[in-house]
Amino acid sequence: MPAYLVKIRPVAFIQDVLDPYRAHFSKHWSQQHIDDVEKEHRQLRAVYDNELHVAKAFDQYDENTFFNDAWDVVKGRFNGLRQFCGGLATTFPNMAVVESDFLMVKWEKNDTRTSLTSLALFGVMQAKQFKLLKALFKRQNVANNGGNP
Repeated sequence: MPAYLVKIRPVAFIQDVLDPYRAHFSKHWSQQHIDDVEKEHRQLRAVYDNELHVAKAFDQYDENTFFNDAWDVVKGRFNGLRQFCGGLATTFPNMAVVESDFLMVKWEKNDTRTSLTSLALFGVMQAKQFKLLKALFKRQNVANNGGNP
């Protein structure tokens, strides 16, 4: 969600969000497109710092906000970054792609999960991604506050 992205320093975004998925996205996107995602992240942070209505809207959003509603505040801008984040939040319907993606992030089905495309496993993936982004957000806040949470 953009409200979380604006709180993450560019270096942390690259290392903790972009780099882990770079190999996967490079199969489908050009290097220029991936570089544009990185650039758009920096631009989104600048917009948050300089456009009060954007900052105010983002600050009101939480985990209950729908993806499109959160991004519509900056509609027509940051399309590459939005597409990248949408890809992170999506489980693909093709089994080969799903299995490849889950293998890449080292998540797999267990005895209680019988299908990689099941709604339950989709929920697990979403929860883990949310947990990761929330941890990045907290770590960023600690860094910005000189080590104080």
